[in-house]
Amino acid sequence: MISETERITAIREFLARPEIGRRRISRAAFTRYDAAFTHRSYTRAGDAGLKGIMADNERLEFLGDRILNLVIAEFLFSAFDEPEGALTARMEWTKNRNLAYVISNVYPAFPGLIRVGGKQVLTPRIIAGAFEAFIGALYLDAGLETVKTMIDAFFAENIMEFSTDTNYKKKLQECLQKKTLPLPLYELECCEGKPHSPHFSYLVKSGGIILGRGTGKSKLEATQQAAREALEKMTLYIVSYPN
Repeated sequence: MISETERITAIREFLARPEIGRRRISRAAFTRYDAAFTHRSYTRAGDAGLKGIMADNERLEFLGDRILNLVIAEFLFSAFDEPEGALTARMEWTKNRNLAYVISNVYPAFPGLIRVGGKQVLTPRIIAGAFEAFIGALYLDAGLETVKTMIDAFFAENIMEFSTDTNYKKKLQECLQKKTLPLPLYELECCEGKPHSPHFSYLVKSGGIILGRGTGKSKLEATQQAAREALEKMTLYIVSYPN
């Protein structure tokens, strides 16, 4: 775990990247950026008050979520001559799991900037929330055009290539094969609901290790979601396998 001084330096280095370009930042603006990377589990920890930490990122996340959706909607509207339904499907890019996945790939140090409570796991939801909060802070500091420039510089290619029809099961199998790990095994966890409207829950394992869990209205949907979660976790965390 990095020290608070190292963390502050890392945040400033992130903000100074050419894609963002924020080098001269007022004290008030940096306080917002710092809050953007602070999860509520940290501010509610027993010693948070002793550190003088008052704000978490929930309000900034609220703002940033709306701004992100506006920027991505405008990007898609300009980039694709498609009907409303197709554009709506492409907006899935902004969902928490995908957002955490792409920011962690584009800037692998990003999750390490986030403060969480001692017992809180750094989940994709928290990473995505911190990124949305960062967008909110960037908007208040530098305006909408700077946010658009940052999104375009970091993510334009990824957004253009994004598809809701991605075969995550195939990707997971290829990923495990490259790492010479056991092939994925999908295990039915439960099936609920009425016969004409079932709801499936599946686990995906490799070598006895649970990599992900997925739910859906069909076996295919549930296993695809399980594979997707597994891929995201393999990107965000180090998965240990028994010898």
